[in-house]
Amino acid sequence: MFKKSIGFILICTLLITLTACGPKRDTAQGTENAGTSNSNTAAQGNTEEAKPEKLVIWANDSEKELASIRTITSRFTAENGIEVEVVPVNAREQSKTFSLDGPAGRGPDLWWATHNSMGKNVLQGLAEPFDLDEETLKNYSEEAIQAVTIDGKIYNLPMVVETAVLFYNKKLLPEQPESWSDLEQFASTFTNPSDNKYGFLIDGTNFYYTNMFMQGNGGYIFGYDKSTGYNIDDIGLNNEGSVKGAKLIQSWFEKNYLPKSITGDVMDGLFKEGKVGAVISVPASLMNYADALKDDLGVAPIPKLDNGNRPPSFLGIKGWVLSPFSKNKEWAKKLALFMTNQASLENHFRVAGEVPVTLGILTSDLITKDPYFSAVAEQSKYATPTPNNPEISQTWEPMKNAFVFLSQGNDAQEVLNEAVEQIKEQININNASAK
Repeated sequence: MFKKSIGFILICTLLITLTACGPKRDTAQGTENAGTSNSNTAAQGNTEEAKPEKLVIWANDSEKELASIRTITSRFTAENGIEVEVVPVNAREQSKTFSLDGPAGRGPDLWWATHNSMGKNVLQGLAEPFDLDEETLKNYSEEAIQAVTIDGKIYNLPMVVETAVLFYNKKLLPEQPESWSDLEQFASTFTNPSDNKYGFLIDGTNFYYTNMFMQGNGGYIFGYDKSTGYNIDDIGLNNEGSVKGAKLIQSWFEKNYLPKSITGDVMDGLFKEGKVGAVISVPASLMNYADALKDDLGVAPIPKLDNGNRPPSFLGIKGWVLSPFSKNKEWAKKLALFMTNQASLENHFRVAGEVPVTLGILTSDLITKDPYFSAVAEQSKYATPTPNNPEISQTWEPMKNAFVFLSQGNDAQEVLNEAVEQIKEQININNASAK
C-alpha cells in the first residue's frame, strides 16, 4: 500500500513552474544603476573597474537583520564613498524574484540565499562565482566551504550559520541531557499521551530532523568527493546505518514517545506549555520558546547516540550571492567581503542575533559566553552541510512519506528501499525534462 501512496504523491508533485513579481521599488536597481560612476577606479587582481556611485543589495526583510545590514553598509559607504541601497526582500522569495529581475536589469548587485538553494540557482545562471584568496578561505571551516562550493567554485559568500539544537525545560530536566538514553529514560516515566505530556519530541516525519539519526549511524544522502562533488548515483538512504537510525525513530513511535500525528506547531505549543521535557528545533525557535519558558529554557547540543556519536544535524549556511548581471562585480565583491569581516559579523551577532560562520567569531568570547549561541556553535562542529545540488529537492517528499509509513509500523528496510527508488525515478525524470 505504501508503495502506491508514495508513487502517487511524487507524480503529483514533480514539476513546479516558478512565477514571481519583483519587490516594490522607487527606482531602478542593480544593473540599471551601474551606469552612474565617477573617475575613481579600484584594482582587483588584474581587473580595473570604475567606482560606482551606488550598489544595490537585497537583504532579508527581518527587522533586526535589516537594521544590522544597514549599519554595516553605512560603514562601507563612509569608507568607500559608495552609497548602498538595502532593499528588503523576503529570503524565501529572493531566488524566484531574482530569476525575473536579474536578467531584466532590475536586480541587485548582491542578493541573499541559503547554500542548499545554490545548485538550482547556479543551474539557472543566477550566480557569479567568488574568486577568494587563501587568506580569506582560512576564515572558514572545511564544511562551510564545502557547503557553498559547486563544481569547484564558490557561489555563496558565507555570513551566518544555523543548525538544529536541543531546547529543554530546566524545571523538568534540571541537568542538560547528555545522551538519548538519558532522554528515553526520562520519557519512560514522564510520558503520558492522554495528558499530552512527553519526555521529548521531534518532528518525526520531517527529513530535516530524521536525517541526523540516519547519518549518525552511518547513513548518508549522496556520496561526496571533494574533486567531483555529490554523486547522485550513490544514495545511502537505505544502507545499514540509515535503516538503524530509522528503526530508532520508529521505536519512539512504537513506545508512544512520539505521537503519530506530531507536527512542528503541535510540538512547539506543548513545549511552551511546559508539557515536554525537550525538543529539537532550529535557532529561529529561540525567542518563541524564551518568551514562554523564560529562565527555565535550556539550550544544548543534540545528545549523543548509543554509539557515542553526536547526531550530525544539517548545517545551513546563509550568505551573499554575486549577480552575474551586475556591472559592478568587483565593487560588489568588496562589499560582500566587508559585510562578512570580523567587525561586521560582531555587529550582526549583537543586532540580529545570528551566529556568524567564520572560525574566529565562533571561538570568541562573544559566542562562547552565551549559553544559547555556544550550543549552536558547538553543534555546528558536528553538523554536515545540506547537499547543495539540485537533486536534493527530490529527497524531501519521499523521505517524509517514508517516515509516515514507519510511524505506522511498516518494515524499515522495505520502506527505505522504496523511498530510494522513488528518489532515483524523480531525479531521472527531472533531469530528462531539463535537457
